[in-house]
Amino acid sequence: MNNSPATTQRSARLLVVDDDLDTCANLADILSDIGYDVRTAPDASTALRTLDEQAFDIVLLDLKMPGMDGLQLYRELKRRSPSTVAILITGFADAETRERAEQLGVWRILPKPVDVPALLPLISEAAEQPLLLIVDDDHDFCASLYDVLRERSFRVAIAESAQEAAQQMNRQEFPIVLVDWRLPDADGLKLLEDIHNRHPHSRTMLLTGYRHELTDRLEHNSLHGVDVFFYKPLEMAEFLDTLQRWTRPQK
Repeated sequence: MNNSPATTQRSARLLVVDDDLDTCANLADILSDIGYDVRTAPDASTALRTLDEQAFDIVLLDLKMPGMDGLQLYRELKRRSPSTVAILITGFADAETRERAEQLGVWRILPKPVDVPALLPLISEAAEQPLLLIVDDDHDFCASLYDVLRERSFRVAIAESAQEAAQQMNRQEFPIVLVDWRLPDADGLKLLEDIHNRHPHSRTMLLTGYRHELTDRLEHNSLHGVDVFFYKPLEMAEFLDTLQRWTRPQK
């Protein structure tokens, strides 16, 4: 069993979206000098094209932009890449804007002009949030689990099929992968075995509501590539404790 903490060593990827080109350039220079991998976009359409090209850990969003504003952009960005953490930067942070942002899942709101000393610790904190992938075709289950995990500062990506999971894992590394046994296009156990072989440092968890079938499987052979399994409905305390142990730094 893999006993290393589920962390990633690569530099965090940031996307800065602002129609003020000077702001984009200044933030890109500062963040790149620190060691982050930074791309910029002057508008929503460019941001979405950039997002299609690669995955980002964090996005810095200006609120007021021509066409699609920052919150409208985040709604679409979240649909495409739910694991990306959003920081909204705006000079118009009234109560209504804050409420809309919080409802959408924006992580933090900062005033504009950007206070770089206040921004940098937030970026560092967001980049350190553990990243995981849920592979399950039960939309309601995924949505509920997403909310629970985001409340505990996990970055969560979702795939509803083995094919979609493969596409996402080709774009970025996931230190933790949760897979449902019954997928529309694959056996979850076979998928976990493939993940284990291709990504040996990832921690893997099997989720299933088929208790008796899994018991029979356990009696005949081991679950190769599976670090741990949980029955649905989840025993949430034990489930969360397992994830916390996996992401806890080694002493």
